[in-house]
Amino acid sequence: MKNKNTGFTLLEVMVALFVVAIALGGVIKVMGAAAQNSSRLSDRTFAQWVALNQIASLKITKEWPDFDEVKGESEMASRKWKWTQKTIKTEDENVKRVEVSVTLADDINGNPFATVIGFLAKP
Repeated sequence: MKNKNTGFTLLEVMVALFVVAIALGGVIKVMGAAAQNSSRLSDRTFAQWVALNQIASLKITKEWPDFDEVKGESEMASRKWKWTQKTIKTEDENVKRVEVSVTLADDINGNPFATVIGFLAKP
């Protein structure tokens, strides 16, 4: 009579666990990257809104800014944002180019999350 073994050997179980561990490590890495990307996209969206609000404010008040750099702060989504507005001359003297770059107020690096470009017509 033949002795039939049922079940797995210790080596087979260890190989299976190794494969599962590698797969789970990859899944955790992907999920972490997705969470970080989602947070970054959220910050970028709010930064764009801050910049668009600044340009809209210039248009609504019909300001005709000087060719210089202006800095300020805004609050959006319960966070403080710093913006830098640069006014640049264009070929048409009745139009000015305005670039607004936005960073988080507590960002040490100062790298802008968003830069929005708008054009102002002379009022």
